[in-house]
Amino acid sequence: SSDVVSYPRNLGARLAAQRRGHAVGDSVAGCAMSSFVDKLIFPAPQATYQRDSDPWKKHLVWIPWNEAISPDRVDDERFADGVPCMWLPSPKAAGVILFCHGNAEDLGMCLPFLKHMQQQFKMNVFAAEYPGYGLLGHLPPSEAGVKEVALTAFRFILDELKVAYEQVMLFGRSVGSGPSVYLASRFPIGGLILVAAFTSVRDAARGLVGESVAHFLDERFPNISLIGNVSCPTLFIHGEKDLLIPPSHSVALFKQCRARKLLITPPGMEHNTNLFTDAQFLAIPAINFFGLPGYQQDEPPQMPQRFFEDGRREFELRRSAREQRRAAHAVGSDSPWFFFCGCPTNRVKRESLGMDHTMPHQEPATFDSEVTTAAPEWDPAAAADDPPGGGVCSGDDASAAKETKAGKLGAQFGGRRRCRTLPPEETPGWDDVAKK
Repeated sequence: SSDVVSYPRNLGARLAAQRRGHAVGDSVAGCAMSSFVDKLIFPAPQATYQRDSDPWKKHLVWIPWNEAISPDRVDDERFADGVPCMWLPSPKAAGVILFCHGNAEDLGMCLPFLKHMQQQFKMNVFAAEYPGYGLLGHLPPSEAGVKEVALTAFRFILDELKVAYEQVMLFGRSVGSGPSVYLASRFPIGGLILVAAFTSVRDAARGLVGESVAHFLDERFPNISLIGNVSCPTLFIHGEKDLLIPPSHSVALFKQCRARKLLITPPGMEHNTNLFTDAQFLAIPAINFFGLPGYQQDEPPQMPQRFFEDGRREFELRRSAREQRRAAHAVGSDSPWFFFCGCPTNRVKRESLGMDHTMPHQEPATFDSEVTTAAPEWDPAAAADDPPGGGVCSGDDASAAKETKAGKLGAQFGGRRRCRTLPPEETPGWDDVAKK
């Protein structure tokens, strides 16, 4: 793809620090308060799906943690399984919808909705689980953790499934609008769908618990600050009967968005209404606004079979490869030349690879100056083949130089070459040139 987008500086370290609650300036009381608020924002239900149970088994995939995003998880055996995700492919569909679910559901509860979306839009559907939910229930939920898995899934779609940026569409519902806007504001994706989105968690809490309590909450998912950086077509859907997050949030986001946009406010839609009970809620607006199903191709994205198993085997292979690289680096650092060029010398490289760096003994080539080669008789016909003009060689040594290897290598291996230059009057064609 021509759009090359790099990670923001220290993105992995920043997400890890936020996830651990060790950001600069955080106090113990502040961390405790933050964890308490996270539990209120992410009321994860009991896991509704298992590894080997139908109907989830055929759609469940495990993607590895990204080394650039989660440097502290990559080498940790506690996270060897990877991130559980749902993959629903669509025949010949080039595009992928990355779905970020709400805060009161996990991937098991989302599966019927994902199937409807795949069937209605005729696109591949991919959804990642949040920390604290489903098969990631052993991890604490947090804003940074949700961003982390969303970015990991996004990079997996680009790097492993080989999908172009413009073929990726983000879909965020409720709290899922946070990671969706976060990604859409940083990458040139193909489209963004926001259902029941909020301007920020603090603004949403203000309407539920009042200003006095919301004032003490740390800001999370500041969508209103990021929506202006979104450049892709954006569809806003918010029910007029939503009592949890008022439609005014989507109206404010719509006004702040500077991309091509559309706002739909169905009169009978509530916060948790099934979006496919009425085609006017989602299906018709999305199909018309984005022109779905979009681009089709004979070779759609294919999920490698190894990702349908938990990532522990891949984890062991990656760890073994990293240990080998570190060992090679340590061997290279023993060489004094390492301190000058920063890399092991060729000799150390060969030794670390088990290669014999010694060359077989060879006798040096010798040339006997006393050995002479008999020169053949001078052949006038052969001399006539030389091009006219310039200098010509004469004598037996010149003829020998043409025929012997010593003559080709230089005069030091044979006799001295004796050459003479023809006078102008003897040079062929001279008269014609002189007359001109």
